[in-house]
Amino acid sequence: MLQSSSQRKQYCIGRHSKIYSFTILASSFIIGRNGSAAINGSRRARLFCNAFVTAALIPTTVSKQYSSDTKPSITDMSMAENESGECQFYSDRYTEQRKHSQDQSLWIYHVESTTSTMDEAKLLVENKFMAEKHADSNDGPKSFVISASSQSKGRGTSKRNWKSAQSGNALFTIGIQQSAWMDDLKSRNHGNIVPLTLLPLKVGSVVASRVQKFLRDCSSDGDIPRVTVKWPNDVLLYNHKNNSFEKVAGNLIESSHDWFLIGIGVNVGYAPDIPSEGVDYGRKATALYQYCNSDDENNDQYWVETSKNLGRDIAYDIHSWLHHPQPSSAQIGVSILDEWKSFVHWDMELVLRDTPSREKVMLKQVLEDGRVVVEEIETGMSRTLVSDYFL
Repeated sequence: MLQSSSQRKQYCIGRHSKIYSFTILASSFIIGRNGSAAINGSRRARLFCNAFVTAALIPTTVSKQYSSDTKPSITDMSMAENESGECQFYSDRYTEQRKHSQDQSLWIYHVESTTSTMDEAKLLVENKFMAEKHADSNDGPKSFVISASSQSKGRGTSKRNWKSAQSGNALFTIGIQQSAWMDDLKSRNHGNIVPLTLLPLKVGSVVASRVQKFLRDCSSDGDIPRVTVKWPNDVLLYNHKNNSFEKVAGNLIESSHDWFLIGIGVNVGYAPDIPSEGVDYGRKATALYQYCNSDDENNDQYWVETSKNLGRDIAYDIHSWLHHPQPSSAQIGVSILDEWKSFVHWDMELVLRDTPSREKVMLKQVLEDGRVVVEEIETGMSRTLVSDYFL
């Protein structure tokens, strides 16, 4: 155990902490720190990426005082001032805080409710995982995962709301060290950098694989939907009854300090209602429980625990792929693309989400850096996409 829930440690990131986030629109991830590493000057940003980078500075003021039996929420950044004006962090707010049983360098955290697991992950990184140098943890984690049973302000791409106030779905953020992708993969890839634009595709493949395994394990008759992916960051299930592809999972990638933070949501115990118009409009959602034969179908706690385990399995898969790779002579980028394309349904009609005309297109090609070539159904014209999203 990193720390029991009965113990309280005191940490501080200052009376006025700042969280910096940089979103690359192409595939919803962030590069750099404090704006200086946006593509062009940082050692960690030496990669090919035709994308727009935006920066947002979010100041957080710490001012609340909590009694000894109070567990602050992320809304208050879990911070309080003691009599001397120093900040305290109450780490006993985590209902779970431990190392993965199969790999001690993967750390696991869980909270019952929060604004967003992405906020929680940034707080963990800012506070160096709420731990001084423990005797059994001379180094921090190589990867970590923080999950929540519910979120009040879950977010998707382009600042859209990810409906997750109800418990029962997998809501989690995985943290991987930037050096694991930028440096370690390069050393395994014959000295060639693996484009960061492939990270959301790799995540999508891992999620799709776990969703597929989950469905096979929970279905008694073997009649499971086809699992497919939608560029750049969604996992869909094909509903043969109405000939439609419905969204079951998505990912959002940001960064904090020297970490890439991978926020993932998987609809396990319920399918949220998605509006067909307005700011948060999107594709119809589905959930894994609809395809399972389980005696616990109406047991909310069953789906909460199932969701936690699914999130940790996905985190372990990504962590293991980065740190315990299987021997291979193939180029890593090629392997990522081949795996992702194995889940693609090439005949699926897609709609450009954020263009005025919402053109209908078909996916034709995935380029080596993760960009895609599509063909407009109405005109037959081809275009290469790097910062677009599909319905």
